[in-house]
Amino acid sequence: MIAVISDDFTGAAEIGGIGIRNGFSVTIDTTVNANYNCDVLVIATNTRSLCKIDAQKQIKKVTQELLKLNPDFIYKKTDSLLRGKVGDELIAQLEVSGKKKVLLVPANPLLHRTIVDGVYYINKIPLMESDFFGDDFAKGATSNVLDMIGNDYKDQSFSISLGQEMPGEGFIIGNTATNEDLMEWANLIDETMLPAGGASFFNAILRKIKSERKKTVSSHTFGKKALYLCGSNYQPSREVVRKAKESGACVSYMPSTIFCDNNYEEIIQKWSNEIIKIIQKKDKVVIAIDELECEGVEDVSNKINDIFGVLIKKVLEKVSLEELLIEGGATAYSIIEHLGYKKFYPEQELSQGVIRMEIEQTNKMHLTLKPGSYQWTKSIWKF
Repeated sequence: MIAVISDDFTGAAEIGGIGIRNGFSVTIDTTVNANYNCDVLVIATNTRSLCKIDAQKQIKKVTQELLKLNPDFIYKKTDSLLRGKVGDELIAQLEVSGKKKVLLVPANPLLHRTIVDGVYYINKIPLMESDFFGDDFAKGATSNVLDMIGNDYKDQSFSISLGQEMPGEGFIIGNTATNEDLMEWANLIDETMLPAGGASFFNAILRKIKSERKKTVSSHTFGKKALYLCGSNYQPSREVVRKAKESGACVSYMPSTIFCDNNYEEIIQKWSNEIIKIIQKKDKVVIAIDELECEGVEDVSNKINDIFGVLIKKVLEKVSLEELLIEGGATAYSIIEHLGYKKFYPEQELSQGVIRMEIEQTNKMHLTLKPGSYQWTKSIWKF
């Protein structure tokens, strides 16, 4: 069995999709248990949203528990753009695993996310010169991967190209311009390394190690009653919501004044009643964020995710859904915590990163997840 630790829920789902694409059986869990019957076990954490101390504590605990299962190896799934506490989590996992070095390959050439001579590019533009999620990086950050890994780990990090001699310890960040480079990096993994990086590197690893497996293509039909939750600031996602509304979809926006009252329970209740009525009449609803009056409000992102968790729970207490589609890993994690869902079985990879799953705790509804920076699959946006 191969084990994977992901720093967010949509990343875990993406890894699950890659597993089934390559013919492996996959289980996604939020905690480590004793008995699994699968080829790939993915543990979905929410460490990207935690402080350094809590993130490292959870990574150490999960790694220790996974090692007791004697996996073939443990892969650390990171954000492809190195957002989050990548260095903090990797050093914690190294300490527990007994490894001395990390082979970190975060690039995703298919999405035009490449690393050349230690510089991270998106569409051939240095990351920090692009308009891609500038707020997710510290002020003054550069596009050099040695800076992106964090000041605490810069002295023990190395930008290495294929063919160069690799150091015996530390963080080795692989320059990756093409999919062929990904395969070459996968061929270099040995028992002394902790493999880590994005979904594309994991796909290369599975392609390298998989035996003769017959790939099965799922052709499941989507259910009629569906709720789409789109809470991302990513402009293409907002455009999808706008076009859906123009095409006749029922879109329910988060009330703009929800943060104007410290006790917003009553507002959530009214909002959930509105959504329930839409589902009862139209079967499908899109939940999104437009404008919010939140000046001076602290920790807005976490509060929004908590509101979504409370909201979806209230909705599901009154109506049954066949499909729940969520954008964003932190949002999804908050919702499954409120609903008490813990174990998932990827069933369909609708497109890269867009994964439809069965939920162990309910056989009535499927869960589809998408990272905030990925594109939705057009086929599921039919109203």
